[in-house]
Amino acid sequence: MEGLRFPVKKARVSSQMDHKRVQVGGQDLIDDLPDELLVHIFSFIPAIRDRCCCGAVSKKWSLLQASMPRSDYISRGFLLPRPTQEISRSFRGSEANDTRLVAMAIGIDARGVLTNLSVIGTLPDSSPPPPSGHRSISDVGLSIVAGACKSLKSLSLFKCPKITGWGIGSVGHCIGLERLELVDAMSVTDDGLVILAIRCLNLSSLSLVSCPNVGNHSLQAFAKYSRKLKSVTLASCPLITDSGIVSLVANRSGLETVKIASMKLSDIVLQAITCYSRKIQILLLDNVWGVSDMGYCWIGLARELKCLVLKACVGLSDRCMARVSSASFAGIRKLAINNCSLLSDWGLFELTSSARELENVLLHSCKSFTYRGLMVAIGNCSQSLKTLALIKCDFLDEQRDQANSFPLAQHCPLLETVKVDQCRGIGDDFILWIGASCKQVTDVSFTRMDSITDRGIRCFLSQLKGSNKMARVDLTGCTRVGNWSVWAITRECKASLKRLVLRGCGRVNDRGAAVIARRCAKLVELDLGGCDISDEGVKKLARDEPIDLEVISLAGCTRITDRSLLVLKKYMGPGLERVNVAGCTGVSKAVINWLKLYIDEVDY
Repeated sequence: MEGLRFPVKKARVSSQMDHKRVQVGGQDLIDDLPDELLVHIFSFIPAIRDRCCCGAVSKKWSLLQASMPRSDYISRGFLLPRPTQEISRSFRGSEANDTRLVAMAIGIDARGVLTNLSVIGTLPDSSPPPPSGHRSISDVGLSIVAGACKSLKSLSLFKCPKITGWGIGSVGHCIGLERLELVDAMSVTDDGLVILAIRCLNLSSLSLVSCPNVGNHSLQAFAKYSRKLKSVTLASCPLITDSGIVSLVANRSGLETVKIASMKLSDIVLQAITCYSRKIQILLLDNVWGVSDMGYCWIGLARELKCLVLKACVGLSDRCMARVSSASFAGIRKLAINNCSLLSDWGLFELTSSARELENVLLHSCKSFTYRGLMVAIGNCSQSLKTLALIKCDFLDEQRDQANSFPLAQHCPLLETVKVDQCRGIGDDFILWIGASCKQVTDVSFTRMDSITDRGIRCFLSQLKGSNKMARVDLTGCTRVGNWSVWAITRECKASLKRLVLRGCGRVNDRGAAVIARRCAKLVELDLGGCDISDEGVKKLARDEPIDLEVISLAGCTRITDRSLLVLKKYMGPGLERVNVAGCTGVSKAVINWLKLYIDEVDY
């Protein structure tokens, strides 16, 4: 183009110093300087930004920078006093590399004291892969952090394959470490964990998940030195056997939490846990095998038990629970049973018969319980129950319509949260019982329940009249629920309702949206995804005096167009933070980009 001249880049002029400071082979001569001289040079750099830049030159410089105490800087008279604020840092994906850890370790001095560090080396499969050339965290970066941040109290490492035993051993410099969590630590060995156990005497929580090279030697070291240990989690560690677990629990009688998953155990392990750890309050057994009926009977000796989680426990049956004293579970507050196929109504009855303090019950993938057995169990703990969750269970009872001799729960004065998801054998009669017996309920979730109808929802809410405190209603995937349920919900819960989820309720249409806009003034979250909503329904929601929503979802509403988004921007309150229009084929990309200028999160 005539009249336009581009700037000419000047060639770099090499000096004699550039040639003299480089040896044959390309190595910088400055690396030959003694460490003491480099430290003296660094002491003249008070600015944190400059120190971080110097530390990024090489690993040697980074190690020297991180090892320098604050008092070594000659210009320390210009430095502010060290802050005492506790700082937490988390690195994910491409951010989890040595360079960022080094910069954080050097610069953290002016901001506070690093106490919590979490590193997630590889994000889940659904996340985008790290860029090519990405370097993950290694032993060098971890050792620099351990040397510079000796006040570290909590360390979590997820999927860091380059961390070995040497790197974990360097964490021993953090003598105040209280919590260590290793997940998918493929290269960590016993050597590093033994060193850490010897040095970090304040360790109170230990979690080893998918550590294939960690064995019994590590547990024996923690058993000997970690006298303050309160919580232990072991999962998918094939080299850890019964002897290692027994040695740990036998020497650490103060254990309060024991979680074991995806491991083979014998009866002696449960016997040791309950006999030696008399203060144990939380016990989780997930996908363990090798334990017999007699082995599970030892759980009854844990008289201080507050939380019991049993998931896919091979060998757990009614006969085992019948051998346990009825007073064994008197103090339990949370009970979770997941996919224990040999456990039926009688086992559930034994677990709850004396549980007068039971507050939280979770039944997941249970196919052997009946509706009658469920109601009997609820009746046993009706005066203390606060949360009830039933997920993917089959409560099938051939004699359900016949009179039974078991007492049913008549009143649950403290029940606040009820969640029922994909359960067979439960329908309108169950939610009618909730309305009649649970007057304090504030959060109900009936998701993917084809057996629940408009009639059941209307009768359920009418029974709560006068005591309705409902703050959240979730009817996701209830295909037999329509505008009649919306009408009942908005009439009975309008004074307290804040979150309403109707995703996948195809019978809800524009008329239902109009009722919601007219009655629910306190609503902050509304999900109409998959409903029969059009632009007219969105217009009714965004009326002259719209609801001050924070989150609205119209995902899968194929009848809405760009007009709906324009209406949302024009009429919705200033608090609207998130809009979900994923799967809305009538919405254009241009309008979505325009909406992003005004709303923080737009999912499409």
